[in-house]
Amino acid sequence: MNTKNYVLDFDSQIDQKQKLDKLVSISYLKNKKFFGENIPSIKITFLYTRPQMDKVCDQKTPGWLVGYTKNKQIFIFSPSIFSQVSDHPDSDFPYVLTHELAHIFSNELLGFYYPLWLHEGLAGYIAGQYKIRKVKNTDQFSKLHDAKSWNQHPNYPQSFNFTKYLVNHFGKQKITQFLKQLPKAVGKHHYPSEFEKFFQQFFKTEFNNIAQNWLNTHKK
Repeated sequence: MNTKNYVLDFDSQIDQKQKLDKLVSISYLKNKKFFGENIPSIKITFLYTRPQMDKVCDQKTPGWLVGYTKNKQIFIFSPSIFSQVSDHPDSDFPYVLTHELAHIFSNELLGFYYPLWLHEGLAGYIAGQYKIRKVKNTDQFSKLHDAKSWNQHPNYPQSFNFTKYLVNHFGKQKITQFLKQLPKAVGKHHYPSEFEKFFQQFFKTEFNNIAQNWLNTHKK
């Protein structure tokens, strides 16, 4: 791939550019394969301490938070210290990197933000995180919709797995068409009822029926 699509910012005394570039290239290509387009001028900054992440996020961050995306810049803990500064094993790094890159692709090409379960779910689907994050409990999707409710119920496994179900059920092309039209139809920030109404208009089926079918499949 053409490395001009991203720039790496790292500590050369700790990391090697060749190793980082290989990891980023693989994650970038997964996103390009899904979206079918390049996103140029992405900056990826590797962090090495929890206080660095706190400063980036402007708050004390929990141990599970290992990556943060703002505009076209990603802040992520270096794979060299990934498990040392977080609750994640080192094996999670490529999944998280692909996830954060997916947010940039999604923001640039689709432009939707709510529902947050789908915003996070799409990134998790592209990263394949449904393979490593099994669903242990489920919440009402209305409780995973906006920023306030998501922060109280950040159910990533449910979001990853249900999004995978949607893509398998409707197809990638249909889902991406829906997501492109979603912010135009109801705005980036909207209520669950508005989302469900547009979902029914677009797919000709009720959202709650699809969610229940997924839940029945998941229980089996």
